[in-house]
Amino acid sequence: MKIAIVTGATGGIGKEYVRQLGQKSDIDEIWAVARREEQLKKLGELTSVPVRPVMLDLSDESAYEEFGALLQEEKPDIRYLINNAGFGKFCRTEEVDEKTCMRMIDVNCKAVVALCLRALPYLTPGSKVINTASASAFQPLPYINLYGSTKVFVRNFSRALNREWKSRGITVTAVCPYWVKTDFFETAHQHEGNRIITKYEVLYDPRDVVKKALRDADKGRDMSALGLLNKAQHVAVKLLPQSLVMDMWLRRQKLS
Repeated sequence: MKIAIVTGATGGIGKEYVRQLGQKSDIDEIWAVARREEQLKKLGELTSVPVRPVMLDLSDESAYEEFGALLQEEKPDIRYLINNAGFGKFCRTEEVDEKTCMRMIDVNCKAVVALCLRALPYLTPGSKVINTASASAFQPLPYINLYGSTKVFVRNFSRALNREWKSRGITVTAVCPYWVKTDFFETAHQHEGNRIITKYEVLYDPRDVVKKALRDADKGRDMSALGLLNKAQHVAVKLLPQSLVMDMWLRRQKLS
């Protein structure tokens, strides 16, 4: 069976991956991975392709064992592995409790590595791995510090893994979205302090982010970044001192 696996499938970008992957003729089934069974079951309404709910909490290492056992039992041909699960907090680092900080690292980083390794025996030439990074991975960002740092890891890990697995015929793509219209912000602003990140120059539609990500992955690209503003920022932070970039960010958010 040829399948696509989408983690964080009940969120805005994850749901859009389910919808668009369901339009591909080479996918027999989509495995939708998230914690909430009720929301997972609703994903079947997005596509005519069968959607299998897979309830896993990727902040718990036991989920990696469950994921591996399911793969070993089913022995699918994984055409797409979409590591999309993740969350962030927009605040001072000390305003997030240590447990939440560690959980963020587990979901955003450790789960990506674990699922890639567990899936590898079931990836074949032409398979695509898509890992959700962020435009915040391009430079240090105070007040999005830990989230941005986890996405630096995802971006670098994915681009280097793309080179390592090239000989296997497997493409690994880091998707680096700018601000996207999803419920991500609800979680990001749930913390002890005041809401301090308030300026969003543009909000992209999840449909466009996913469309470009799938297109770039199919072309074998190791990174996908939607939008002229996003691409311009990527270039600018390579040319400017990082201290200046952080100063500009703080002024833009009226934090300096």
